[in-house]
Amino acid sequence: MKIKFIILSLVFLFPFTIIGQTNSEISNVYIKRSEVLFHNLEMDRSLEIFNKALKYMDSVPNSRVAKLGALLYFEHEKFFEARSYAKWYFELEEDKETEDYQNMLETYVNIQEEIDKYIAEQKALELKRLREDKEAHRLDSLNKLWTDMSKAYTLKIDSIYKFNKHSLAVFSKDGQLGIMDDVGNVIDKPQNYNHFITYDGYVLMLDKQKNPEKIYAYNCNTKQGFLLPSVSTFNVKSTHYGKVMLPRGNGLMVTYPNNSKKAYVYNVKDKSFMETTDLNDFLKMLKKNDIIEKYKDEQVRINKQWLTLGNHLGAGVYELYGDDNRFGFLNTSDGKVLDANFYNYLGGFYNGNFELLEDGKQFWMDADGIKRETNKDENGMYSGTSRFVKHADGTYGILQNREGKDYLVFGDKALLNKVQFIEESPR
Repeated sequence: MKIKFIILSLVFLFPFTIIGQTNSEISNVYIKRSEVLFHNLEMDRSLEIFNKALKYMDSVPNSRVAKLGALLYFEHEKFFEARSYAKWYFELEEDKETEDYQNMLETYVNIQEEIDKYIAEQKALELKRLREDKEAHRLDSLNKLWTDMSKAYTLKIDSIYKFNKHSLAVFSKDGQLGIMDDVGNVIDKPQNYNHFITYDGYVLMLDKQKNPEKIYAYNCNTKQGFLLPSVSTFNVKSTHYGKVMLPRGNGLMVTYPNNSKKAYVYNVKDKSFMETTDLNDFLKMLKKNDIIEKYKDEQVRINKQWLTLGNHLGAGVYELYGDDNRFGFLNTSDGKVLDANFYNYLGGFYNGNFELLEDGKQFWMDADGIKRETNKDENGMYSGTSRFVKHADGTYGILQNREGKDYLVFGDKALLNKVQFIEESPR
């Protein structure tokens, strides 16, 4: 019975012994190959074979394998793995006096230095990442802060027009017109007008571009505005102002209402209609000076034709009307008649000239009838530094350059532009 037990034990033990010896032998073959490749400087192939050898090992069996692993991983700059194998080498190597042992000590020091260098680099990278994260957070916060602050500098208007020397401009909002200064203060709130003309320091706002029924006048010098007397108070038959000429620097403005044989001549500076002289005495003088042939009531005969004398436009020039339409203009200084077929409309006289419209083209004409194409507009040139910038959402912001820096401005408030605001914020 005892003999049978021994035989069975040997049967079961023998296969495992054979297999164990076989794994050891196979791994040893791979280790030898790996060493040869290592000495031939074929490092990648050597590591590949070394890893195959490991598959046949339960652990690092000896200092020879540990040394090869340390050297291979060191050459491949896998320093933590190299250090592990180096430590196994020192645990497994019994002879501490060999040159090989001393060389491995030197290698271990090199490995540790590389690890220390790597750790230092990682710490530096982490510090850099933390600084960058902190800076990104700071920039995000400042961007949000500036954006929130800038909302107080937003103008919700549709458009802004040209500024004059008084730092005033017409603006539109929701189909209405108002007056604004160059820092966004509303000087005259928007009203129900959709067209305007401006000249010589005055703004006329019209409820309609053609044949307006309401006109609002604004004096840029005094910063005051008012509604002109209705055209019906001037002439009960008139329903609109007709053609509106430019306002002039002396306050004179002229319109040509319908159903009227007189122009609407009004002084927006004095808020009064043009004063008329004693008509009878005036006509008597014109007859005496042979400017007219005869007169009766408001009619005058010129070149054997009876015409109605209209209003005075300045510099002695009056309108003339036939039975139905405007006939022309009479210069009472020399008797010259300007034909309305060519001289369609004249504005008020100021600074030596009238505004003249001929077939829709604008000219300037002196009292002698001499025309030119240009005239000095006393609106003047804007001399401020404000720049109105339209945003993508249709709103506006006002930029001013102060001592080389751009600011958003609104009224008496100012906000440094975003880039410089962030640059100058404390870190």
